[in-house]
Amino acid sequence: MSRRIAVLVVVASAACFATLGILTKWACDVTLAHPAEPFSLLAVRFAIAALVMAVVQAIRDPKALRVSRGDLLRFLGLSLTGYGAASVCYSFGALEVGVSVTTVLLYTYPALVSVLGWLFLKEIFPPKRIAAVLMTFLGCALVANVFAASSTITVRGLLLGLGAALGYAVFNLLSYRSLGRTPRLTMMAYTFAISAVAIGAVSAFRGTLAEVPLWGWQTWGSVALLVAVPTFAAVMLYLGGIARMGAAQAAVVSTLELPFAVVFAVLAFANEALDPWQMFGAAIVLGGVVMAEWGSPTGEVDGVAAV
Repeated sequence: MSRRIAVLVVVASAACFATLGILTKWACDVTLAHPAEPFSLLAVRFAIAALVMAVVQAIRDPKALRVSRGDLLRFLGLSLTGYGAASVCYSFGALEVGVSVTTVLLYTYPALVSVLGWLFLKEIFPPKRIAAVLMTFLGCALVANVFAASSTITVRGLLLGLGAALGYAVFNLLSYRSLGRTPRLTMMAYTFAISAVAIGAVSAFRGTLAEVPLWGWQTWGSVALLVAVPTFAAVMLYLGGIARMGAAQAAVVSTLELPFAVVFAVLAFANEALDPWQMFGAAIVLGGVVMAEWGSPTGEVDGVAAV
């Protein structure tokens, strides 16, 4: 896979990921007779996604589903401190402060990936990427209206968005380190299964898991789309791109989810439009993407998948 194709794959993944908040809000719409609750929705979504990925992997190569105890520990980390934790924060954040704002807060994670990779993995942190990181934080600050006295962003919503960012940063780095050892389908099948069990336990404790059989066709339709688009398609495309581009570069390119998410949210919800300063902040974040990619090599990136 050439670098240009890898970039296009990550962009396609970003478009798929951009539907996540909308579909979550649709499934949890309080106007429905039996709306989903975020914990039970995540548990069902991850359980179905794990089953689908395991079946596909079993058809392709059943031996690949055999993993060691060390692999299970890595998948546990990917789930509880990475994808699962981020998904919980994102789902509640989207309901708290809206899809657009939560998505922009989430996308401080490319900056966190670069910083964590530099601190713990000894990755190169050139001036161009430092500037991209600073642009990302500034743009996200503008979108969150942190400089406005009249800001309506709640502290809880802000923390949920940033918590999602930290979770995705951890997932980025851990999944990148695991790609050379485990097929993508196997890794995500186990990661989603662990997430489903953990979040399902929380949902059962809260008493919301028992409400799943009462969901109507609108909720189940949203669940089906959640599994197909921002879960299966988005994750597999993204991991395909990250294997060739590296964690930091793929994370910054995936920031293109921002315009997709804003446009989709405005089309889906009347109150999701960003004000001019927030739009300017989103443009600054996208500028960080251009800066990070400008002048990057266009050939294959050798050896990344083996890391």
